[in-house]
Order: sequence, then C-alpha cells, then structure tokens
Amino acid sequence: MKRKGICALSLSILLLAGCSTQVPDGQSALTSGERPAEAGGGVQVLVQKDISTWALPSDAYNPPPFALEDYAVDLQAEPCLEAAGITFRMVRFDPSGPAPKTMNGSQRRLFNQEIAAEFGYHEQLDPRVRMEDRTRNNASDELNDPQTWETWNNCRQQALQDLGGDPNQDVFSFGFPVDSADRDPAVKEAAVRWRECMEPLGIPDLPPDATPLTGLPTDSQYSEWGLNQDVAPWEIPPPSAEEIKVAVYDAQCRDSSGWSQARYDAEWDAEVSYLTKHYRQLEASRQKYEAQKEAYLKIVQERGQ
Repeated sequence: MKRKGICALSLSILLLAGCSTQVPDGQSALTSGERPAEAGGGVQVLVQKDISTWALPSDAYNPPPFALEDYAVDLQAEPCLEAAGITFRMVRFDPSGPAPKTMNGSQRRLFNQEIAAEFGYHEQLDPRVRMEDRTRNNASDELNDPQTWETWNNCRQQALQDLGGDPNQDVFSFGFPVDSADRDPAVKEAAVRWRECMEPLGIPDLPPDATPLTGLPTDSQYSEWGLNQDVAPWEIPPPSAEEIKVAVYDAQCRDSSGWSQARYDAEWDAEVSYLTKHYRQLEASRQKYEAQKEAYLKIVQERGQ
C-alpha cells in the first residue's frame, strides 16, 4: 500500500518533526514537491483538492477502513480463537489491492458519468475483500450460540486493545460533521438547473436536489431496480439497461447544471472551516488513527494470507 507523506503545522507552530501523513488509497495526497494549502491561522490542508475523487480535508483524519481493522484484529485474535475451538473468521482483506471504483478511500460514494455507465447507481463490491469469505460467513451459524459469541467477542476485544484500537468505540466518523453545503446558495441554484435538466425523464418522485442520500435513486427506483438493502450486497442483481440510462443522464445533468462542482466546492469550504476551528483536536485524532493503521498493516503483512 503506497502512502505519501508531509508534515503538519499547527497554528504556525511545528508540532510534529519528521512526521508523515497517511491519506486513504485513491485520494489525492500532496506529493513531496507540493506545498499544503493554507486554511488560515497557520492551519494547513493535507489533502489536494480533486473533484474526481471527491477528496476533502477530512480524508487525512479518518479512522482506518473497517475491513482492514476487522481482518487485522482477527489475525491478532487467532491464538485465542483456536484455543477456544472457534473456527469462525472475519473476511480477509488485501490492503494492496485496488479500491472499488464507486467509493473513495474515505468510504465516500463516488458518482460520475464513467461510474454511471458501468455501475448505474450500484456499488461495486470491494475487490480487496475475499468473496469466498463473505459467502462462507453468511452461511455460518457458529456465532448463534451465545456462549460461543461471547468468547469470540472477548478474544477480539482483547486483540483490538493489543493493536492500539479502542474496544469502546462502536461508531466511527468519516468526514467532518458539517452540513452547511445543504444550504449553500450556489448549490441551491444549481439544484434548480439540475431538476430542469432531469424533467424529460418524467420521474414522478424526482427529489429537489441531487444531494447524496436524498437524491437519486428514489425509493420507487430502489424497489424497481432491485437495490434492496435487506439482502447481501453480492445478491443484488446487476444494473438494468434502464438504470444505466437514468444514471448516465443524471450524471450528465449534475455536470451540465454545475451542481457537482457547486456541491463539491461547498463541502470543501465547509470542511476547511471546521478544520480551522478544531485543528488541535483533529491532529491528535490523526496521530492516533495513523498509529492504529500502521499496527493493522503490520500484522496483515506479517500473518495475512
């Protein structure tokens, strides 16, 4: 797994000497010849602005990927699990493999004309995750026994602590908690143009905006196209010709209306503002997450298959 690094300045005071900053795979990290963008007050943005990957300042402050942590913890817990006679194992993860085309390194969904033409509104299954492990685990009932599950969970919780993880952290936050882009005037104006562009398709429940989670596909389209969240991801049928057609048209309208650029710029500006206000706290979190990620990568490289 390639990582490119630079050092961060905190309020014009150099806090980390000889440090490196890890940016998720597929993101636009700064190269050694590039200077970080100034966010004001001496705060520097560690991610290069790039709409093609929807790169945002928060990308440098995200926790390790779920799949990487799960696999690393499983490897660390293996002696404990073997001693207890538990055969259930988490899905293997190849950190050096290609990320899914429909998601960037910070777990953020990507959508553009190229993706729409290949996947419609579907998500690509992560090629770094072993498919045979997914299907095996889906069919296993070993952890249905309460005592087995408790032993399995205890082994993994201890392994997580051994690797520097936090067993009490049930929810991981990706991205900064900002929503001002939803109210940005430029985004709202572009949304009007996007709707006008989409009108020829005659979608009865066309939303007022293309914003993720509230835009397309609509509830009726989810049902029509089989994008059912209650089934395993690998059981969702491939996109239909109709879904591809609508998705490509939607992607074109997002671009021609200026919505994609306006939304991206608004999200970027909102995150820069948040970064400036919470820089010290975020830098502490970044260092913690980087240490966790290095520990996970080390055990996967040493013991992974």
